[in-house]
Amino acid sequence: MSQHAGGLPASDGRTDVMGSSSERLPAGSGSCLHPGCSGLCCLAKAPVSDTIVVSTAAPSAGCDLKLVCCDGALMASRCVLCRASSVLRSTLELELPEAGELRLPADKAESWRMALSLLSLEAYPLSLVTSDNVVDLLLLADKYDIPIVRGACAHFLHLNARQLSLVPPLSSASNLLTAASLVIKFVQPYPGLQQYGSTVQARLDDELAMLRMPPDVLLAAVQAAGGPGAPDRAASALAAWQRDLVRLTSELHVLVGAADYAGTVAPEVQAAVTLGLLAAVRHSASRVAPTCGRCGGVLQAGPGALHADCAAAQYTDLHTRGCRLCNAPMLPTHARFCNSCAYRKHKKS
Repeated sequence: MSQHAGGLPASDGRTDVMGSSSERLPAGSGSCLHPGCSGLCCLAKAPVSDTIVVSTAAPSAGCDLKLVCCDGALMASRCVLCRASSVLRSTLELELPEAGELRLPADKAESWRMALSLLSLEAYPLSLVTSDNVVDLLLLADKYDIPIVRGACAHFLHLNARQLSLVPPLSSASNLLTAASLVIKFVQPYPGLQQYGSTVQARLDDELAMLRMPPDVLLAAVQAAGGPGAPDRAASALAAWQRDLVRLTSELHVLVGAADYAGTVAPEVQAAVTLGLLAAVRHSASRVAPTCGRCGGVLQAGPGALHADCAAAQYTDLHTRGCRLCNAPMLPTHARFCNSCAYRKHKKS
């Protein structure tokens, strides 16, 4: 197994983990006009070999191309861009309107600065990709077909899958729905990256599993365990399920109602959320919460039971009633008459 320069393992001998087959120019074929390039930016004209390129370090010639973005400009190496991006390779083979200057009016300078750092191996890739820039980097990688940047972003999402949640807004890549949508749009189409994307998708399935699980299954599992206190454990499990259901539906209600939900969340993720919410509604509607037999409040125990304070009041009502004849107060007992009334009633009979 080959090792990629970005620190990501290759999936097989031909296709690297960046989701693209690598190429190397055979000796003696093609040449670049840039001194010191050794023909590396003419890869599009060379046949594909079985050898995998494992480095994208910039040539010693330095930066010779100015990238003009919407919010600034920066210098880059023409050879590095040609090797990293098939789209830019085709563009740079043409004559530019201004020599030595490539205009990218729809791109951000900071995104390109980070992408160039990844391509030139200025630092460990996973120290450069963050939740703040992973969206822009994936868009850049998709627009210009830059496998190395795409792979670094996919690896970042894979390693941080357990930290994803529904609490952050949809504008953040730390939001589970946003991250899952990024995986579907930019990672899953590439076989070499599917092992990374599956981690994020599994995290989404785990989060929505509580919505789809019928409470009867949970109660049956607790009761099957048996032992003392099984009814109480079943009641506690049901109460925990209800709390998780309220939490999940509340978080999803905020996200689904956001103005950018339809544009940010992929249709596949929207379908998963909708099915989960419908399952939760069905489970909730088909189960009537147990209520107290005295006050009617919701109980954690089964139907017909009482709250602790209601049970005490019920006991008082049953066993501390007054005499049936004179209403004199009586101690807790099963007698219906006080001693005096009982004597008179017996004497009359």
